[in-house]
Amino acid sequence: MSGIGIWLAPAVAAVDLARHAVGEVLGVDPARVALGREPSGRPFVVGTTGLHLSVGHTPDLAVVAVTALGPLGVDVEPIRPLPAPELAARWFSGPEADWVAAHPDDFLPLWTLKEAVGKALGTGLRGGGLRRPMPLPPPSTLTTTVPDLATMAVAAWRHGNVLLGVACHTAAALGAPLSVAELFQLPRERERRNAARPRSSR
Repeated sequence: MSGIGIWLAPAVAAVDLARHAVGEVLGVDPARVALGREPSGRPFVVGTTGLHLSVGHTPDLAVVAVTALGPLGVDVEPIRPLPAPELAARWFSGPEADWVAAHPDDFLPLWTLKEAVGKALGTGLRGGGLRRPMPLPPPSTLTTTVPDLATMAVAAWRHGNVLLGVACHTAAALGAPLSVAELFQLPRERERRNAARPRSSR
């Protein structure tokens, strides 16, 4: 795959969606996809090199991103009213807090970028990840890198009623296409539900 693929599905386990996404990319039955976790918690595909994935979720939605470009992070946040300036003043650096005070709608994009970058690095938000500077304004396409990480391409954008953030730790990701697939039911789950339905007696 040449870019970054993103899969969204409501009310499913992120691991099931990850198997589906990897199976689709590799052209194999998702049941044959084995996933593991690095000591940092970052997921990987067992027995496959050169494929990177990241998972995220809200209480109602799972998201998975897959790419062959490089280490990857994805985050999803429901769009909702927030005391953005107050939160930014507590968690972000001074310049970013000042930016959010003037641009409160940029709080969630910046938050998702920080989460995604932490996942791409394999560190999460430990060690001051929320104070790591992000590009201002937050970019909506993979055309900008993080100020202190010259090969970390980032993007955050609205998709329906959620905000998606993606980070990929390689210069090859700059300008890479992003594709989003929304699945309202995973194929296997759909088959199970259909099999459980009573059949017509006609």
